[in-house]
Amino acid sequence: MDKLYVYKTDTISAKIMDADPKLGIVTGYFSHFNNVDSDGDIIKKGSFAKTIKEQGPASTQPRIKHLLNHDPAQPLGKLLNLKEDATGLLYESQVGTHNLGQDFIKMVESGLITEHSIGFKVMKRNQIQSYEDYMKNSLKGWYEISEVKLYEGSSLTAWGANPLTPITSLKSDFDVDLVISQMAAIEKFCRNSDATDDTIEMLLLHSKQLTQFICDIKNATQPTIVTQPEDNIADIIREFNNHLKN
Repeated sequence: MDKLYVYKTDTISAKIMDADPKLGIVTGYFSHFNNVDSDGDIIKKGSFAKTIKEQGPASTQPRIKHLLNHDPAQPLGKLLNLKEDATGLLYESQVGTHNLGQDFIKMVESGLITEHSIGFKVMKRNQIQSYEDYMKNSLKGWYEISEVKLYEGSSLTAWGANPLTPITSLKSDFDVDLVISQMAAIEKFCRNSDATDDTIEMLLLHSKQLTQFICDIKNATQPTIVTQPEDNIADIIREFNNHLKN
């Protein structure tokens, strides 16, 4: 395969389903079946069956992790259950009692974390159509994935796979209002939460990256992309700079 280790973020159904703060149990979908993602791939039901059997939580060698933003240094909890259903890859995780785990519960409760992504290796795939045909009809998809080796499922504090570049998967026609709404949600959480300083700093870093991205777009040669008034963007920048000083 071309890539030994890849990420996929799915916003259709890869989301938090339920959270019990008292018990620290969180359930959700790491991945969604049968939709065409931004890479033109379609993950089919059964793709995770072998990897779950061999290294899932019920196996003799459980190695699949639940992480924050694909960062091995930021484990969130222990997977209790991992299975495929008609929708996708469903998980149940016992969130740790460490500071990051407790902050994760708070971010879920606040609605700040809503998306998931998976880190995996493609083991089997089938080309649906040529790249040229895919460019003409992207809704049909390019590749159909039938087997993967799953390393981890991640809960995301922002878009995209890489926590250091959360906006790399956004296209030039992305929704600026959605990005600014996410920044406002982060600001609200940081103002009102008793989360640890490390978590607050991480979230503010994400917001500053998003702010910079909006400014870069605003100053680029595509002025029609940005619909948010300039004064609002300046206010956001000033607000987050004040946060960092406090």
